[in-house]
Amino acid sequence: MKVLPYDSFTILTDDPLSIVLQRLNALVEPTKKFRFSTKHAPYQGSISESGFQISRIIHYDNSFLPVIRGRFEVKSDQTVIHVQMNAHPFVMAFSGFWFLCWYSAVISMTLAGAMPNNTAALVTGMPILILIIFWGAFWSEANRSRNELTQIIQGQISPVLKNDRTRRL
Repeated sequence: MKVLPYDSFTILTDDPLSIVLQRLNALVEPTKKFRFSTKHAPYQGSISESGFQISRIIHYDNSFLPVIRGRFEVKSDQTVIHVQMNAHPFVMAFSGFWFLCWYSAVISMTLAGAMPNNTAALVTGMPILILIIFWGAFWSEANRSRNELTQIIQGQISPVLKNDRTRRL
């Protein structure tokens, strides 16, 4: 079980880099601030000959949506894609700052005797519950993206279906 919102894995394919790039380009579109249509590719970001940085396009709030970075390595008979997924650095910094402020206040009030022990236990446990919810949100999205990205690179998801709302990737 992984605790931190970070994952790295490798995808191997016998296809040349040009085919892998075609598959990714067919299902990744440029990043947009606002989307008013539900007809779009499943991912947004940038792709180059050396690698990519993408994230899944969602229509709900999830600050812990993984940022996916990949690096291509071409070998004689296959293409190797090294992938890293992690939460956005701003989200991690904000979460760390929030936990630091929360616990510094709770510990100070508890040591000063301004808070009863049973209330201190409740107030101490609340951020842990929030952390578990954030952890679940990240890993749910990370596992989904890992499976979809593997299928895209291996050619198991057809680019023709990218705008088909009846089929979920």
